[in-house]
Amino acid sequence: MEVYNKFARDFKKLPIEEQEKIIEEQKKKCICPTCPSYNKCAIVEREKLFCMIGRSFLCISFEEGCKCDECAIEKEFQLKYKYFCTRSDEKGQRYLNSVWGSTMV
Repeated sequence: MEVYNKFARDFKKLPIEEQEKIIEEQKKKCICPTCPSYNKCAIVEREKLFCMIGRSFLCISFEEGCKCDECAIEKEFQLKYKYFCTRSDEKGQRYLNSVWGSTMV
């Protein structure tokens, strides 16, 4: 089974407390703050880990470059997409790609 799919299936079965622990651990590896699209608002709001949590709710609306393919999380979970901060998390982009057949990569 693909790495990301296995993680996603196992993750949703966990109690919310365990999910929160995993998210906090992954945030420590997150390189979102080094990305050209990351801005002052995202710093203030402490937004990060868009690949797992979802796109920026308040702050990032323009794609000014992407470092997702340099991220340890991307490699660990073998993520297919990028620009998570403006488009959606991995799960969301996979869904949209399956429905619309678009190539969001």
